[in-house]
Amino acid sequence: MRRFYVIFFLISFLCFGCVSGNRNVEVVSDEVIKLPKWISDQGRLELFPDSNFISQLAYGISAEQAKSKAASNISEYIKSSITSSVTSNYFYKENEAEFSEESSLTENIKITTENDLYKIEYTNPYYYEDLGQYVCVAFINRNEAFNFVKQKLEIGKIEFPLAYSKAMSNESLLDKIIGIKKAQDILKDFYEVYDFARAINPEKCKIYEEIDFLANDSIIKLREFSSDVLIKIEGIGDTTLLQQSGVIPELTNQFTSLGFIVANSAKFNCIALVEVKSFIKKTPSTYETYPELYIKIIEKGVEKISYSKKLTKVAGFDEETVVRRTNIALTNEIKTSFLSKCF
Repeated sequence: MRRFYVIFFLISFLCFGCVSGNRNVEVVSDEVIKLPKWISDQGRLELFPDSNFISQLAYGISAEQAKSKAASNISEYIKSSITSSVTSNYFYKENEAEFSEESSLTENIKITTENDLYKIEYTNPYYYEDLGQYVCVAFINRNEAFNFVKQKLEIGKIEFPLAYSKAMSNESLLDKIIGIKKAQDILKDFYEVYDFARAINPEKCKIYEEIDFLANDSIIKLREFSSDVLIKIEGIGDTTLLQQSGVIPELTNQFTSLGFIVANSAKFNCIALVEVKSFIKKTPSTYETYPELYIKIIEKGVEKISYSKKLTKVAGFDEETVVRRTNIALTNEIKTSFLSKCF
């Protein structure tokens, strides 16, 4: 009898153990096949609603590739949002003359999407066994990203109107032009983030549209004032050296690029006095000189701009070479430095 109970107990124990083991397997199996909610577009939008997030899903052969593709999709989404935006970024497009309107906008997008303006977060990549690929969602919080760039927007919103108003209050044409250009410099940081801000949070960005339109107005006014400048270029000092240097033709080009009208008659409201100096010395092994350039711009008898530059040494094995190199150095100085320092 005792043997019967022992056998019955062993059989009962083994059966109970088998049932328990099957239940554990079933639970593990349920967990393995359970898909993340965000793996479908509907689930993703429930977890990351468009009102608060920008989110993109992507697949890859590795977890890192899935994350990289999802992040790339975020950038493409932002670029697409900027391109399709109703408001135009007038200031940026106007001031990138070397680009067409479309490509200047692309350049602006490049700035806003490659300078850590937003923090991308990710879901844990999930291995989708049916496809043999990893999948994850990249997302950014719209409010957090907007707050990150808000300071630059606020500085432009506060400082630009004041600087622009001050520039417009000047009576002098040149003072107006220089003042407007300085005011526009304030907007460089503003426009570095403005399109991005509109793309991620258009509602919050509406209060800055006025600055964008005011910037456009400043471009129009700047063009008007520049076209009213009738400037005469007059050489002083060694005029022969000046004529040979090519400085006057290059200065004419630079004034024309500003929208000034270079006057060839007695009718003018501004005059540019230009002088170049170059004293070539012969040394035991070479010829050398230190060219100098002087420009003064006078408006209605008042000096408004004074520019002077002593260039670095120009040398050569003969005098003719030194003269040629000096002329190149002087014209390059006008091309590269004059406008940026004076206007």
